[in-house]
Amino acid sequence: MLPFTADILFSSIAQYNRALWPLPPMALLLGLAAVLLTVRPVRDGNRLIGAYLAAAWLWIGIGYHLLHFARLDFAAPLYGALFVLEGLLFLWIAIRGRLAFRFRGGTVGWAGLALAMLALAWPLVDRLAGLGWQAERVVGLVPAPTTILTLALLLLVAGRTPWYLAIVPLLWTVVAGATAWILWIPQDLGLPAAGPLAIGLLLWKNRRYGSARS
Repeated sequence: MLPFTADILFSSIAQYNRALWPLPPMALLLGLAAVLLTVRPVRDGNRLIGAYLAAAWLWIGIGYHLLHFARLDFAAPLYGALFVLEGLLFLWIAIRGRLAFRFRGGTVGWAGLALAMLALAWPLVDRLAGLGWQAERVVGLVPAPTTILTLALLLLVAGRTPWYLAIVPLLWTVVAGATAWILWIPQDLGLPAAGPLAIGLLLWKNRRYGSARS
């Protein structure tokens, strides 16, 4: 059992969004910009995407889990530590500038782009599920859509994607899926399937790239 209900969770998210306003629409635009940079690359665009992912994971780890969600869930500090770790990994990636995020079509590319669109449309999904606009979850500020966008962008990496970057997002799809089942949040029930699907495509992409180089 969890120490909160779905109503309490979304009421907490509404409070969180109100406290951050007008950051939610700005965060949504930043997420959209990160995706567009994979389609229309610009100079230093790869570093910008890495910096965006670093900022999103660090913000959620500290601002959401440690400072906000910890009032509801005793496990929030652990979640926060994992998100901060992921944010630091992306910060390191951004500084080095070794990854190129590119949409190149094909099965993996289109799957990545589809997942990215889903992450950006999360507020609409929440609205269709009956939530008020204040409780809608925005990518870059809360875990679920940020996790999906991260997996999407990892699929859009040109060449091999470092496997360690996918560990925490995969773990979170399991945690979020279990939470959705216990609290009955229908729009999140697909998360446990999205994680393994993205990881499977990621491993397939890495294997194909490795075979092409050998």
